[in-house]
Amino acid sequence: MKRLGFAAAVVVAVVAVAPAVAWAGAVPICNGQSCDSGWYTSSVTVTWDLNGGSNAGGCAPQAYNQDTNQSSLQGSTNLPPWTYCVTNVPGGSDTRYFFIRLETSSPTATVAPSRPPDSGGWYNHPVAGTVSANSFSGIASCTSPTYSGPSSGAAALSVTCSDYAGKRVTAASAPFAFDVTPPSLSAAAYPGDQSVALSWQTGGDIAPTAAIRVTRRRAGAHDATATVYRGSDGGYVDNHVRNGVRYTYTITAWDQAGNASSRTVEVTPGPRLLGPAGGARVNAPPMLSWTPVRGATYYNVQLYRHGKVLSLWPKHASLQLRREWKFDGRRYHLKPGRYRWYVWPGFGRRSAGRYGGVIGQGMFIVVR
Repeated sequence: MKRLGFAAAVVVAVVAVAPAVAWAGAVPICNGQSCDSGWYTSSVTVTWDLNGGSNAGGCAPQAYNQDTNQSSLQGSTNLPPWTYCVTNVPGGSDTRYFFIRLETSSPTATVAPSRPPDSGGWYNHPVAGTVSANSFSGIASCTSPTYSGPSSGAAALSVTCSDYAGKRVTAASAPFAFDVTPPSLSAAAYPGDQSVALSWQTGGDIAPTAAIRVTRRRAGAHDATATVYRGSDGGYVDNHVRNGVRYTYTITAWDQAGNASSRTVEVTPGPRLLGPAGGARVNAPPMLSWTPVRGATYYNVQLYRHGKVLSLWPKHASLQLRREWKFDGRRYHLKPGRYRWYVWPGFGRRSAGRYGGVIGQGMFIVVR
């Protein structure tokens, strides 16, 4: 039988060691709630939750009620004046900081047109704004203002800026004049004997009319265009034309903002009848009228219905007919029917009998 040898007894003791408790350190409290690292916009009182530790320095409540930014102080070895708390911990002390960022002021902004007016103190193209903005926390963003309408004598640019504290500010520029709309323009031409009378009318625009220009050329010809009028009146009479020649006139109107409108009319000067219109039906004695003839001192008007019934010599280019009259020893009445009339210009004394070519012939119908 085999005998066992003596062996030393080995005792293994297992000792349970309580783990070290990690101490989280003091925690800043802002107005009774956990602080955050963002911007505050109203008064803040900072206190400290010692979290089980004991005060070794600082840790006193601190109130802030004006613009404060301690973020740039991080890393500094100086403790005051920002918020800090030193607590006793096993084996030493623990220092905690809170860098308050507070903006109680409001951001400011201004905006103005980035360039001078285009014409006569008016803008006639979209205009951008130049923005200047300031904030204690810094400007984070601004809108890009541009004014492009509507036309107004008191237009304004507007800008909105936001700062890093989340505050916004909106500003408007001083009023300025803005107009991109050309003036409305209507024009008409009235032919005369070796003359053309032009008239025009402007309106419907924010900016007042500043100037009118009239140019003339012979219709269908390759003549150079001539400027015959510049000014601000509502009409012009061109006496430098020839009868029987067709002319093209272009009337252009500018407003104070530099916007322009143009109208073109064509006309052939020469004496002619004006009214009543050919074939007009009338129930009262009409006014006969025609264009004046240069140099004429009188006119001869003849009226026909089944033969000549009237011949008169007015001095001016119009004649008001009557319901009854005498001619060649007889009395006539303006009875219903068809009437034809003619006009000739007379020159010098009537007794001289110097007449020019017939100005025209017209027809009207008298109805009951």
